[in-house]
Amino acid sequence: MKHGITIIFLYILILILFGGVVDSWAEENSPTASGSVAFLGKYIWRGYELSDKSMVVQPSITFAYKGSAFNIWGNLDPDPPDSNAVLNETDLTVSYDASIGFFGLGAGYIYYGLDGMDDTQEIYLKASYDGFLTPTLTMYRDISSLPGYYFNLGLSHSFSLTDAIILNLSGAFGYSISNDDSIVEAGTNDKYKGLQDGMLSASLSIPAAKYITVSPTVSYAFAISDKAEDSLGISTGDAFCGLVLSFAF
Repeated sequence: MKHGITIIFLYILILILFGGVVDSWAEENSPTASGSVAFLGKYIWRGYELSDKSMVVQPSITFAYKGSAFNIWGNLDPDPPDSNAVLNETDLTVSYDASIGFFGLGAGYIYYGLDGMDDTQEIYLKASYDGFLTPTLTMYRDISSLPGYYFNLGLSHSFSLTDAIILNLSGAFGYSISNDDSIVEAGTNDKYKGLQDGMLSASLSIPAAKYITVSPTVSYAFAISDKAEDSLGISTGDAFCGLVLSFAF
């Protein structure tokens, strides 16, 4: 676990150093740096539990400028199910987002660096509406090791509990179309296609310092359909808690 702690401090150090550069630049140059370290009871991705009954630590850093962004994200697991490495996943994302009135549009590329299985890559497109529940629809296309599509519909709303503390509620629901022969419907040779998973989350945003926010979270992940539970081995329901430290400059 010492290696994992070193990685976390490295992420934070890069963020702080870049934040100092941002503060020293002229206003017309307005790059931003933000980051977070999440301590979660489980690592669940699109309904799959990718941790093995152990807490995970997920550091993230994002550098953004005029709609373009670059993100580095990692998963640190002291007891990963299919790997001997504490840092068993490192993802790199390049993205661009723009807005037209109440509508937002975005596109991006994700490289998944995985330990214990082949790395893979995705491209994605998303559209959102800045209105009630802020609906956001994202389409992911795997272009490498796990060919197929994944569609995600996200909904969210925030409430101000005090002048400083905000309650954030969100839900996300996925639909999967697999082009991979290894992901099939139970009892058949047909590639999986259908509703897959859901995730409901609640968190509090609590300012702790000028650049730091603390967010206790609780989430509930579940299979949307019997077909998803039977074919993909997704649990009927999994609740877990966490704490997220966010940094912004």
